Amino acid sequence: MTDNAPAAHRNDARIRGLSRFLAVATLVLMALQPLVVWGAWMLPDLSGMLERPVPGNGLGGPSLDWFILPVRLGAAGIATVPVVITLYGLWGLRGLFTECAQGRYFSAEAVTGFRQFALASLVNALWSPAGHTVMGVYLSVANPHVPNALEIAFSSRDVQAIGLALLFFLVAHILAEGRRKQEELELIL
Repeated sequence: MTDNAPAAHRNDARIRGLSRFLAVATLVLMALQPLVVWGAWMLPDLSGMLERPVPGNGLGGPSLDWFILPVRLGAAGIATVPVVITLYGLWGLRGLFTECAQGRYFSAEAVTGFRQFALASLVNALWSPAGHTVMGVYLSVANPHVPNALEIAFSSRDVQAIGLALLFFLVAHILAEGRRKQEELELIL
């Protein structure tokens, strides 16, 4: 029994250290994501966006003289929807990491944080095809050089994202059940 105690302590210390690192990394990611998304739409020449295909061939045509600041702001606004959803999920994930860094693996805050992340993942996975369609319509209507287009896409990548989000939901329910069992055990003891 004494041999297991140091190993368990080392494992707990590793989990706590990794959790502290992931809490900080999540915070940094939360700060960078809006900057990157907005930067891509505000500075499309630097981001390489003009060389990639966009929904509805929205940036097609002979020139980009129509792609002025108000149009870019509109596109950035549409692109902000999944960013806000992701930030909501990352905030919950950061809460999970913060609780784990303190050794409270099944606390209410940890379980709620992971549930929040799972919900945001599912909403983002479901928004992705709709967001693609909305962006395509917006860009093709704003661009006088291409005909208006309604492009609906649902790819295997979308199916994978939905499946992964559902897996997160399963893990969130397992964590909630573990929390419930831990509370029952504490009441018994």
